[in-house]
Amino acid sequence: MSAPARPTRSLLPFLPRVTIEWARREDPASWQLIDGSLLFVDISGFTKMSERLARHGKLGAEEVTEAVETCFGGLLALAYAAGGSLLKFGGDALLILFTGDRHEARAASSGIAMHERLRHIGRIETSAGLVVLRMSAGVHSGTFGCFLVGESHKELILAGPDVSTVVEMEGTASADRWW
Repeated sequence: MSAPARPTRSLLPFLPRVTIEWARREDPASWQLIDGSLLFVDISGFTKMSERLARHGKLGAEEVTEAVETCFGGLLALAYAAGGSLLKFGGDALLILFTGDRHEARAASSGIAMHERLRHIGRIETSAGLVVLRMSAGVHSGTFGCFLVGESHKELILAGPDVSTVVEMEGTASADRWW
């Protein structure tokens, strides 16, 4: 596969590493199985903050944007430093894949480090008052079914029993207790 065109290259930092590696293969299949650990992190408090700040118009919208960037930027930096790759970002949740040597330990350690970091960066003073963000997380190691689907654009979809397990674990966790 030839090098991506300039506009495409500028998007590389925003794509999951697994998708980039997949696209560079000689004959990319539409699915693959990946052994690793998934860390599913859900941040609570953004919805309440957004609702409160919406009453403050443009200033409130800017505060929400800054809070999201600060929070997720700080948390993702920890995962990236441990070799994690963001697969999905949805609303106030992150799905991060760890592969390679010691992926289990790196995923769990990242979850713990993210929880600790949020204790410091998750207390946000806004024009609508103090907002405290909290985190629940689930982590699970196994084999994950990954599918690139779509025609006009490709979407990365994860499926299989090990994906279901990590989602179930995060659903069981609370901001004070996680798995």
